[in-house]
Order: sequence, then C-alpha cells, then structure tokens
Amino acid sequence: MKKKSAVALAVGAVFAAPVMAQTTTGSTVQIYGKLYPELTWFKSSGATPPGGVTSNLAPQATPNGTNSVACPAPCATDSQNHKQRLSVDVANSYLGFRGEEKLGGSLAAIWQVEQSLGFDTGNTDVFATRNSFLGLRSGFGTVKLGNMDTIYKEYGDQFSMFGIGSGNIISASNTLSQAGVGAARSARFHERFANSIQYETPQFADVTLGVQYATDDLKGNPGRTVDVKVWSYGVKYESERVYVSLQQEQHYDMFGGSNNAAAGVANPTGTGTAASSRDTATRLSATFKLSENHKIAGDVARLEYKERGQAAAGLFEKLEKTNWAVGWEARWGGPVRTGVQYVKSNEGSCALSGGVACSTSGLDGSQVNLGVAYDMSKRTFLFGLFAKLTNGESALFDNWANGTVARGADITQFAVGVSHSF
Repeated sequence: MKKKSAVALAVGAVFAAPVMAQTTTGSTVQIYGKLYPELTWFKSSGATPPGGVTSNLAPQATPNGTNSVACPAPCATDSQNHKQRLSVDVANSYLGFRGEEKLGGSLAAIWQVEQSLGFDTGNTDVFATRNSFLGLRSGFGTVKLGNMDTIYKEYGDQFSMFGIGSGNIISASNTLSQAGVGAARSARFHERFANSIQYETPQFADVTLGVQYATDDLKGNPGRTVDVKVWSYGVKYESERVYVSLQQEQHYDMFGGSNNAAAGVANPTGTGTAASSRDTATRLSATFKLSENHKIAGDVARLEYKERGQAAAGLFEKLEKTNWAVGWEARWGGPVRTGVQYVKSNEGSCALSGGVACSTSGLDGSQVNLGVAYDMSKRTFLFGLFAKLTNGESALFDNWANGTVARGADITQFAVGVSHSF
C-alpha cells in the first residue's frame, strides 16, 4: 500500500509542479507552456482599387482576386475589402519540454522540444514546430543545434505586450521587420530557422554576444545554383533597469525583393537562375524600466534587399527602408496593466537594373497597438486588445491571422481573451 501511495504522489507531482527530477542524478525535465485564446473581431477598409498602386515595384491591385488590372462593371471601390467577422484564435499558444543533465564541472547537456497548439481548430500540430534543440553549456558559453529563433529575433524587439504579442494582432514584427511590398515571408526578418547552429558567450559585465548560422541542406544538388543560408549575430547589454542590443541578420538567395515584387520587375528565382540575393536587416533595440511598474521600449530597424545578376534592364536591384517602433507598458498599483505601442515603416528607396526609374510611393505603413490586462493570479490574467494597421496605397503589411488582406487595406481588430502560463 505504501508503495502504491508513493507512486501516486510521484505521478501527481509531475502535473502539480513544472519541474520534476528524473532518476539520473543531476538530470531534470520541465513541462511548461502558455495558452492565450481570444475572441477576435476583424474588418478591413480602404483597399487600393485596381490601377491605384503608385509604386512600380509593387504588383497592381486586382479586382475580386482576378488577374485583370481593369475593373469590370460593376466594380465598387469597396469590393476589395473584407467584411467584419468574429473568430476564436489562439495566436502562438505553445507546449514545451526541456531539461538538462550535469556532466561534471560547469558542463551540462541542455535540450528543448517546443510546439504550437492549434486548439482553436483542433488541427494536430507536430512536435518541434517552435524552438527545439540539443546543446552543451559550459563556462565557455552555450552551443545549440536545431530549429531556433535567430539572434536577430531573440535579442531584438523586446516589447511583447503582456507576453502575448507573439503571433497576435498586436505583434509588431510584420510591420517592423517586413518590406511591405508583398505577403511572401522571404522578405521578413525576425524569424525562426531550421538546420541552425547557435553559439552564445557567457555574460561578462552584463554583456552577451551571440552568432547563428542556418545551413542550406540542398546546396550541391545537381543543377542547383543558389545557396539559401542565413547568418545572424548580435550583442546585448542587460542590467536590472536597462537593456540595449544591436543585431544583424543576412539572408542569402532568399530573394525577399523579387518574391514580393511585380511580375514585370522581379528577377527569376530558385534553382537554375543566374541571379543571386543578399538581404540584410540591422536593428537597435532598447528597453528602460522607469520604475518597477513602468517600462518603455524602442526599436530602429534598417532593411536592405539587394540582388544582382539581372538578365535585362528594369529588374529588381535593391530596396532600402528604415522602420521604427516605440512602446510603453505599465502596472497601475494593483492587478491592472496597460500597454501602448506605435510602429512605423517608411516608404524607403529602390533601384532597378539598367538605370530604369524605381518608385516606392505608397510603400509606407503604420500600426497602433493598445492593451489592458487584469491579473487574476501570477499565472492567469484577462486581457483586451486593439490593433489598427494602416497601409499606404502600394503597401501590403498584414497582421491578420486568418488570411491576407487586399493591397492598401487598413486592418482594424479587437480581441478579448485569457492567458494562462504553466
């Protein structure tokens, strides 16, 4: 009877506490996660009518999803907009397992397997869809191999309102770290990459350096002329009240410019093409705690998309733009917290091969995020969110989880939900 009771207590402890000790001395396993489902209200308005795009870098808006530039009768300007609707979304809710084993001295093996949970639709998510790795940690630093956020993403954009900004309507990354020419993710920084190796130094005087490389597993295949790889590196300073980081990320042969540009100016991409690309993002991020209850954060990101090997004049050569964001999160002497953030993407400048004129007119965008949270415990809180994303007439920034809006459309979203961490 005593043996059965001990087993029951041990099983219960697994689910009652996030950490449990395994039988191997010095080895631990942790079960953790965050769920933040919400009821979201959405609509879009002000979509650019066919023929209304002012940048020759961006594709023209098309009526009702057709490929025609001319608008067939009847064709109301409002026909491109998405009507209001309600949805239940879970953003980037996740479940994870992680642990470590002491190997002697300062050396330890560390591991993590983390995955998204699409419990709003019942879709089955596979393992390791989020940060997952195996690595070694010692007094000389930490080395990890697996599927991981880049250093650019990990060190930068530290303002995640109430810790639920990831994949949510209030996420700044689709405006701060995207070109805005099209919806293809190849132009977006602030990403996670498979086939990655990452190294971080130990912290010296509050300073840490990190570098990450994602390989091209298909390089060398017969007929393959591209080398799709990613470098990311950065340095951060982190004290009790101040956080400052500078990070850069480089994408090789991902063609973030051409994959989003109009058909008439896009270079041929992929295996067999003579063109190549190198896209670079450099971001300065900072956070300052005004007090225990008030925090401000800011980011400035310089994005550069460059391609070479154009086969003719008038093809994509480069796009450069500077984006920025500022946010403030506060606790008001009790369970109530608030957050506000503003994100701005400028039009930038561009060039086409052969000296052909290139215009970035209307490729700007902005986003306003507002939020309020009410803490019910240390791990559970209620929240309300508002996000308004405004696109220039040529731009396509998008923070809608359930589809892609029309070019130039402005997106208005409200959400109420609950968050629980374990």
